[in-house]
Amino acid sequence: MEKIKPERKKFWCALAAVLILAAVMCAAIVIYDAEPHIPMLVGCVAAAVAAMLCGHSWQEVEDGMIHGITQSLGSLIILMLIGILIGVWIQAGVVPAIIYYGLRMLSPSFFLVSTMLICSAISMAVGSWGTAGTIGLAFMGIAHALGIPPAMAAGAIISGAYLGDKASPLSDTTNLASAVTGVDVFVNVRHMIPVAATAYGLAAAFFTVVGLRYGAEGTDMAEVDALLTGLQQEFSISFFNFLPLVLLVVCVLFKIPAIASISIGIFSAAVLGAFTQGANLGEVLQAGFSGYLCQTGNASLDSLLTAGGLDSMMFSVSMIICAMMFGGIMESTGLMEALMSPLVKRLHRGASLITATVASCFLVNMILPEQYISIAIPGRMYAREYDRFGLDRKELARALGAGGAATSALIPWNTCGVFMMGVLGVSAFQYAPWAVFNLLAPFTAIAFAWGSRALRRRANLSAAL
Repeated sequence: MEKIKPERKKFWCALAAVLILAAVMCAAIVIYDAEPHIPMLVGCVAAAVAAMLCGHSWQEVEDGMIHGITQSLGSLIILMLIGILIGVWIQAGVVPAIIYYGLRMLSPSFFLVSTMLICSAISMAVGSWGTAGTIGLAFMGIAHALGIPPAMAAGAIISGAYLGDKASPLSDTTNLASAVTGVDVFVNVRHMIPVAATAYGLAAAFFTVVGLRYGAEGTDMAEVDALLTGLQQEFSISFFNFLPLVLLVVCVLFKIPAIASISIGIFSAAVLGAFTQGANLGEVLQAGFSGYLCQTGNASLDSLLTAGGLDSMMFSVSMIICAMMFGGIMESTGLMEALMSPLVKRLHRGASLITATVASCFLVNMILPEQYISIAIPGRMYAREYDRFGLDRKELARALGAGGAATSALIPWNTCGVFMMGVLGVSAFQYAPWAVFNLLAPFTAIAFAWGSRALRRRANLSAAL
């Protein structure tokens, strides 16, 4: 009997682990409406068994899990701080002020496109997570008052948040793609802009057209007036409430690290809340840990503003830990590389290589559910192939951004999908069809790749003639 080669054995073991995870995850979420944590741990067991069948020791498997968790510690700290930020910002009147002035200024007809535009501008400075956790939360409340479906509003918020995240040199994922590929971050941003702008323009047109129907149908202004009254009765609202937001943006513009910037946003809101809302230290600590408890008597407003707190992020934190355990095993034992290497060997064109990169990033987002991994692993794997094909590595950086970061929020068990679901209160299965920019970005990147190839062929043919 012919002995199976080690590389083929590793491929089949890796594929088996991924299929087991996919099957268990699909059954748990789609059939039983269960949480993704335990299925992800089952995937960890499958990956561990696969690694040990390929000759790796238990110590190597355990080291891989720990390394995977270690890679996510920065994200976990930011996630916990954003939970605290939301609770304290509501108590200090920051989020209520955004809702209040938003209700007074925005019209239903242009709410969706305005939401996307505002979120994209803010995410240039504070990133996609920070945007969704602050401004995004407020816009969800405005959408509810205007009678706009939550899934549609969440799609507009996420579309805007990820456009700014990809087009900003301050973005962590943009800088990661630059670091992995060795491309200057400003070169990366300039090369990303045509792809991002195309997807963004199509998304803006879509939200403009879709939003018009809500202007035609009208809005229940009685509910809007009730919300405005409830906000004024519960909070002292003025433009001073925006100071923590302005301070947070200034911190990021001056390139103060994210953890420090968010911390400054928390402390400034705590001080503001003491002066404008009369909150004492105990109430601030309670809002930071358990979230703000809103009791206005208006059911819609109470539901919206009873949110935030460190405790509210523990679902997301535990999910990220489980996901990174799986990712750590797959990466450190070489299972992920073994799974993807057969694809690399079959690529013969530059455009097909870019297409494969985008597809691989999406695949990694699904099976190693963390956007940083979806950028780092394909980036390391494909770098030499881009050199071999004579492609500038800025093409690789652009493909990593469009295929990795942009699609991460579309997957319910991805760390970004978990975060967005937790903050916006809408399932990824519900908002994904409306996250138009995120859906279009990978296809736009692929279209640019094949379009550039066609133009080069036409130019070469003209030169020959």
